[in-house]
Amino acid sequence: MHDVIVVGSGPAGSYLSYSLSKKGYNVLNLEEHKEIGKPVECTGLVSKRVFDYIKSNSRINSVHGANIYFPNGKYIHVRKTEETIVMYRDDFDKDASAMAISAGADVSINSRVMDVSINNEYAEVKYKKNGEIMYAKAQIVAGADGANSTVRKILYRKRPEKIISTYQVDSAARLEDQDDVNVYIGSHNSRGFFGWAVPSGDITRIGVGVDRVNAIKYFKNINKTYGDNKIIGINAGPIPIRYLKKTYGNRSVLVGDAAGIVKPLSGGGIYTGIVSAKNAAEAIDRSFQHEDFSEKSLSLYEKLWKKEIGRELKMDARIQDYYSRLSINDRLLNKIYNAINNENIINKINSLGDIDYPSRVVISVIFKRPQLLKYLIFRK
Repeated sequence: MHDVIVVGSGPAGSYLSYSLSKKGYNVLNLEEHKEIGKPVECTGLVSKRVFDYIKSNSRINSVHGANIYFPNGKYIHVRKTEETIVMYRDDFDKDASAMAISAGADVSINSRVMDVSINNEYAEVKYKKNGEIMYAKAQIVAGADGANSTVRKILYRKRPEKIISTYQVDSAARLEDQDDVNVYIGSHNSRGFFGWAVPSGDITRIGVGVDRVNAIKYFKNINKTYGDNKIIGINAGPIPIRYLKKTYGNRSVLVGDAAGIVKPLSGGGIYTGIVSAKNAAEAIDRSFQHEDFSEKSLSLYEKLWKKEIGRELKMDARIQDYYSRLSINDRLLNKIYNAINNENIINKINSLGDIDYPSRVVISVIFKRPQLLKYLIFRK
């Protein structure tokens, strides 16, 4: 019997497998796809702190700023001294999995989980590997299997309260400006979220996120700028931007996207997933030390990750709720443009900008421009 079964070999699952294996635990990591990192469903834009956890050579480019386009066609340019990394997501995932394997984890690809059960003695996972039905037992099972988590559906019977649909392409349109991301807001570009174009060397990742509508129409509006005939790859997928009310259970935990531990304002889940995995490893380790795998024992996991990033995710969720209401109100968005298109405001944004902790910027700007509150609470 294994100590822990981790379902999913994305960054969160691999980092959890690595952390536990490094502590000496017997870990089985199950990945449903035939290749780690595929299919790619990510923009691959992360802070440098991600690479403090995962040792990877997956960098394509680095950016320092963003051009935020408003409905009036005008934009504001924000910039920070610290770089943001654009990476090959599939290579990054492979490097994370390699760390887990090097630490001693047993990584099994092409292993699709079909069922999970918990009893007083162990957790059992039924999965299909290369067409053959197999079973594995462990003291604890960890769901790190993404937005459509099988572990979550079976054991928790819950789904995150808010899920953004995305559509993204790799385009052969190479941006001359390789140092800035383009962001698009307004009713023409998205509903409830935003669109983007990320310079990624010889390609550009162009995409859009939407709430409760089809993303294709909005994507086409954005992509007109770059050329429809230059698409060389397509990917799409859901992004949960609200975490579950409970991310632990008897002999089980959920990490990363499976738990909805994702940044609500940007949809980024790599950093938050790794942070949740780090804290899950600590809580699981303590459970083994006390030989207690109960729900009460594993509740420590949620206390730990919330202590580190819970406040930020909660603040971001509130801001995103307000933004979502006015995201199709072009008149108000243009008023916001007029309110923040000011050298002092831009300098404040530049000094505080952090893609992992964005609420600091929003709160600071509101303090400098209190009239923004009446736009944020606009409900019609």
